[in-house]
Amino acid sequence: MEEIIKDIAAAEEEAARIRAEAQKKAQELVAAAEREARALSERTEEELKVYREEQLRAAREEADAEYEAAVSAARKAAEEETARLLQNTDAAVGRIAGRIVGDR
Repeated sequence: MEEIIKDIAAAEEEAARIRAEAQKKAQELVAAAEREARALSERTEEELKVYREEQLRAAREEADAEYEAAVSAARKAAEEETARLLQNTDAAVGRIAGRIVGDR
């Protein structure tokens, strides 16, 4: 009977040791998972920051290109209109000058 009690006590001690080791291992795993989660979060945050900056740069470049195209088109239209008006002005000035010179 005493042998059985010793075996039971030894088994309980072994179970307690196994439980303690399992708890320690679980704590280590949780700590490692938390470290990995923090590292992943930091990497992801940095990657998203870089991505956002790239997207902003691309959007600015696209907006600048569209702006330059719009300004160029407006400038061309203004130059064409100015040339047309000057051409008509030259004819009108010539007629007026002819009248003035012709009346003297």
